[in-house]
Amino acid sequence: MVRTYFGANLRWDGKEYGDGRHPDLPWGYWLTSIGDVHGEPPLVDEDGKQWSSVREAFWCGRLGFPDFHYRWAKAVLGFMMSYLAVHDRRFIQQEERIQDIFLGDGHLEQFFLVFMVTAGFMESNQGLTGEGHAVLLMLIATRSEDDSHDDVGLDWISANRSFVSHQERRKAADMVAEREIAASRMKNRFAADHIDDCPVVKLISFQITNEIPLRSTIWSMSWENGDRHARDCFYLWLLERIDRWDDWTEMVERQGTRALTEHLMKMAFADRFAGAAGATASEA
Repeated sequence: MVRTYFGANLRWDGKEYGDGRHPDLPWGYWLTSIGDVHGEPPLVDEDGKQWSSVREAFWCGRLGFPDFHYRWAKAVLGFMMSYLAVHDRRFIQQEERIQDIFLGDGHLEQFFLVFMVTAGFMESNQGLTGEGHAVLLMLIATRSEDDSHDDVGLDWISANRSFVSHQERRKAADMVAEREIAASRMKNRFAADHIDDCPVVKLISFQITNEIPLRSTIWSMSWENGDRHARDCFYLWLLERIDRWDDWTEMVERQGTRALTEHLMKMAFADRFAGAAGATASEA
């Protein structure tokens, strides 16, 4: 059976879970609104407990986790949503799960799979249970308006690999997209890109040959861990020094790629120490 839900094709065999609950409906559909406005919180479950949202009922009531409003609850539920979505669509070999989802950490992969199986959301063969399918539907349906535009699955996991908030990542990505338009007019320019789903920054050189004008990539830096935010921050750092791009291109053409890599590293650390010195001076 294939169903389309908010743009995603979701498969399920129709088995019920719990007290006759239907897996084709989002988890928590049985909660009752007792707010002044119909459909608004508080929401009441079958035990009479009140919740501020379906996600809070799931986080605290179903999983038994504390403090739904703590900053990492949203990120954990986002990862769970995408993890379930990845496994809902096809069987994934263990090696692929470890490398793509957990960056080679086999212990973490085993722990999270055991957690999903123990919670009753996945079978030991990696298939979703009825409740797991309903949880996936709920997590997709209850995303914020800002998050609803993001892809679900491995793309979400890759895009959110960072220590900063979702808003900060999106702000940096929007700044990169906006400023690349101006940077594209440069003769020699840096560009943010992806190669085999790996975020990269590359330096593109413009040369006029005897036959035709030629653009070619002469230097690049990649983030194999999929951290797009780190790539975006580096690119924005480069944009602040756009007046140096032609000189750095000439450096690569004359001295090789290693010369530019070492030069950028020295500059980054010089900036860091300059900031520290400024802070020390202001405190004195």
